[in-house]
Amino acid sequence: MSKTGVDTSLSLEAVYLSAPIPRNAAVLTVLGAVFDKVYFPGVYLPKSGFDQKEVDREIVRLEALNDKRYETELLITAMKLVKHAKLLEGFCEFTASGDDPFLREDPVPQELANAVYESIHGPPRPGFIPMMSTSSAKGLGASQETLIYPGDYHYIAGAIIHSGRTGAPLLNDMPGLQIPGMSDVAPHNDAKLLAATLAVECTRIALPPTPMLRPEDLIEFREENKILLRAFRRSMLRYASDLNGKIKDLGRDEFERQTKFFIETQIVPAMDELNSVMNDPARPWHRRAIDS
Repeated sequence: MSKTGVDTSLSLEAVYLSAPIPRNAAVLTVLGAVFDKVYFPGVYLPKSGFDQKEVDREIVRLEALNDKRYETELLITAMKLVKHAKLLEGFCEFTASGDDPFLREDPVPQELANAVYESIHGPPRPGFIPMMSTSSAKGLGASQETLIYPGDYHYIAGAIIHSGRTGAPLLNDMPGLQIPGMSDVAPHNDAKLLAATLAVECTRIALPPTPMLRPEDLIEFREENKILLRAFRRSMLRYASDLNGKIKDLGRDEFERQTKFFIETQIVPAMDELNSVMNDPARPWHRRAIDS
């Protein structure tokens, strides 16, 4: 069944800010439970046209190097996710094209990437020019397919641009990560951002630790519980309206305290059903998560 205009307006979407891919299985599980769709701007994960066994062998080779640098660990994690790219279609939206390894079709302004760098590290000393990778591309075995994703600062900059274009809020799950233009006041009158904030905080406060699901189990969970999850996401939009009236002119810290209080007093009592489903040990996805 195709989506109606009402479905689209009530869907809960976000642009993932923290990295070009979900940082780990726990993050992917939470994203799958909370959001209808999550965007990863400038990322391309092939869905076919390559030999998965060749990719698996390359992953083993890279892991054997025991290289703990962030760049290498990110590459390995991205290569592991390629296996599930087709399965995640419709939920994880990787926006780049496989014909654009240097991401020139929709370039990120260097000025914005520089601003991201400075917001994280502070201004560089006089005469120092930070070295930034605009993109990374990794061929998949003997095929013509390539895994593509932006460099760190260009990815964050691209996420900011994509959020501005689509209206989907930025999702930052890394405490302390500052971005250019990030407001120090509460997001008053921004329904989608408030709903996304409530939804993510609900998974932290209202639900016990959820099992870390494999991608195939996560999609099974979403399909079997789509009515319940849809109701949960729509309820976040309703609660956002209630919260909106309480946060005008609040600073960021007070907004976070008010949000936590609101969830604990208003939302937790209404989440018993989702709580029990996500953590029911009799459910097949829960058993597989524990066994893995």
